[in-house]
Amino acid sequence: MDKLGLGLIGCGWAARYLHMASYNGVLENKAVCDIDRSRMERFKDDFGFEKGYLDWMSLLKDPGVDIVSLCVPASKRLEIIKPAAELGKHIFVEKPLAWNLEEAVESVETCEKHGVKLAVADQYRFFPQIITIADLMRKNIIGRPFAGLMEVMVFYDFPPYPGQERGFVVEMVTHNIDLLRYIMDEDVVQVYSRMGKSPSRRQDDAREFWNAMTLTFESGCVVQFFNSWDCLGFETPSGRPEGRLHLECEKGTVFLNKDDDTLLMVYSTDLNGWLKPRITPELKKQDVEAYGTGESMRKFVNSVENNVMHPVSGREYLKTLKVTFAAYDSSESGEVVKLIE
Repeated sequence: MDKLGLGLIGCGWAARYLHMASYNGVLENKAVCDIDRSRMERFKDDFGFEKGYLDWMSLLKDPGVDIVSLCVPASKRLEIIKPAAELGKHIFVEKPLAWNLEEAVESVETCEKHGVKLAVADQYRFFPQIITIADLMRKNIIGRPFAGLMEVMVFYDFPPYPGQERGFVVEMVTHNIDLLRYIMDEDVVQVYSRMGKSPSRRQDDAREFWNAMTLTFESGCVVQFFNSWDCLGFETPSGRPEGRLHLECEKGTVFLNKDDDTLLMVYSTDLNGWLKPRITPELKKQDVEAYGTGESMRKFVNSVENNVMHPVSGREYLKTLKVTFAAYDSSESGEVVKLIE
């Protein structure tokens, strides 16, 4: 079978260091687009694309393009997704799908209406250490979780994207919500959240930079989140973007990134003590995110070729976004938000 043709829109950091670093060779590099000619030409030459465009509609009309990899700011995604779906292009889009839930829903419904695949590059659930934890849960080696703690702490200082309406929670915490939903294999039913930013941040910046949140799952398991991009001089742990996770279960305990040297530790009463599961493949810390993006794209190609559902399809990703925007609603109202009565 011939490889599907790739058209990539937006030649920034994510396109270069996550997307093309991870799935170059999986597809035929047909066309690339960026409004900056020099950046587009450099990207085209670096990755061997056949054609280069300065406007995305020309790329969408290119008959050689089967899959569009969309790496533009979230404020532009719906604008491009709608004609892409109408033209029969399958769409692999950077997260978040949109800055608000309404646009995300419209994107998903548009793709479903036109019968094209839509997947979101929410790559954390594809990290090998996350898959190992999920496998432990599926095999009931440590029983069901009943309480947990998840934290990511780092300091970042960067300007907002064009049209950005929200901040840290929809940009980053969505990763952690998604990977935890995958590990738990169940939905969130209740959200309580607080968020804000350091007093040292510019007060005219509407984005939030830290979040404290409590999620309750269908089984009754309660997980406390603390995530921050406001933690001066600190990172938890170095080179592990998923941060730390501690899950207490019926028959044991899971520690993900307990320290910088220990990727995964598990205590199991069934196995009579502590064990360090083997994580395969073994990846360098700097390669983990690109690996996850590549795994997601390979699954997307399979979903297109065999008409199966991608693990982070647009419809599946909406479940994560609903939790995300419930966190904003809870923070603004000061109340618990119930997703399922």
